[in-house]
Amino acid sequence: MASTDFLEQDILPLRPYPRREGLPASPGSQGYLEVLDLFRVIACAAVLAQHSFIWTNMTGNFIGTAFITMLHLSRTSFFFLTALVVTYAQIDHPRTTGRLWKRRYTLVGVPYLAWTGIYLIFSLITINASWDELGVFLRHNLLLGFSQMYFVIVIFEFYLLFPLLMKLLRAVDHRWVLTGSLAFAMLIGLFLHYPSLFSPLSDANQSINGILPWGRNILVYQEFIIGGMLVALHLDEVIEFVSRHYRRIFLATGVAGVLMVLWYMVSVWTGSSVERASDIYEPQAALWCLAAIAGTFSLSWWWQQRTPGGRRHGAGRTLPSPAYLAGLTGGIFFAHTIFINLIRSGLTRSGLRAYLPWEATVVILFVGTVLLTGTFVALVLRTPLRWVLGGPVRSEERASYVARAEAEVPAELP
Repeated sequence: MASTDFLEQDILPLRPYPRREGLPASPGSQGYLEVLDLFRVIACAAVLAQHSFIWTNMTGNFIGTAFITMLHLSRTSFFFLTALVVTYAQIDHPRTTGRLWKRRYTLVGVPYLAWTGIYLIFSLITINASWDELGVFLRHNLLLGFSQMYFVIVIFEFYLLFPLLMKLLRAVDHRWVLTGSLAFAMLIGLFLHYPSLFSPLSDANQSINGILPWGRNILVYQEFIIGGMLVALHLDEVIEFVSRHYRRIFLATGVAGVLMVLWYMVSVWTGSSVERASDIYEPQAALWCLAAIAGTFSLSWWWQQRTPGGRRHGAGRTLPSPAYLAGLTGGIFFAHTIFINLIRSGLTRSGLRAYLPWEATVVILFVGTVLLTGTFVALVLRTPLRWVLGGPVRSEERASYVARAEAEVPAELP
């Protein structure tokens, strides 16, 4: 680090490049973690499923809200995934702080701004808002994120803190970091879910929430971000552990899921509202989400081993590969709120919504949103707007990794 300028200092990895032969990637795709493709697809499907329940209005619905409780894994999975990918990319291709911030904020910031504008126009049209409300909309949603785009605000916070987090991981034993992160997560969960236990801090709670709402605050998601970073830094060991114990991980995830459902049921039966019993910030929800992430990661690894390249051998006809579907997830994340609202509006105006059971409404919203948003994003990816509206283009990222890997291979001697 010849320069003393912070922005020009390298964020050095903690160890050399990962052992390529230990990673579940196809030949020539070194640097691109194909094992995460199915993980992206599952997490994205969970987002759409959860929003399908929420948009059906589960107020007071005991069974429907139980699904929402379990599907909280969607947001936490993406925080884990983002931290893992950003950290692994820094290990694989170190960048200075300035270059890292420029790349990351541009890759995600431009789609964020584009979709904020699109949702502004959509809101003006669908809710008959006036142009006088333009300033209010922009001030609120640019800073805090429109609807599902709160996720981007938290990711921006992560990008900002990433250099400091890397320094922390260089200086402190990772076991202590993990223990401290989990302990802090439990403390935050108790603080938010049981405010009566911290009544002397109620003013501080309100002050923090007034400046940066807890739902947009990296503190309530830090354990998933730290977890993703640590997995990236120990990916070889994690893959080896998963390869030996994936069945036990599946079992542990299932047990954690059953316990979470039982906790939810008991909470409601003992007087809690379904909304409070399904709170994403309660401590046990964090434990369930971590278990779900472990299970999803293991399932993605197992599928990658079973179907190299994402295709089943011997099948005459193949479904879209996880790699292709993963390439749609960024655009689906940004766009799906428009389509789920259009479908719900269509059901309401046609009168069907009043007669359909809630289960049918959830299925229609989910399937319709998957098909319409997936088709829209697939078309967008064929246009020059593929990055602006779809986020980072996975196929191009994969191609750049392949090209760099091939360039690093020494030529064979004659």
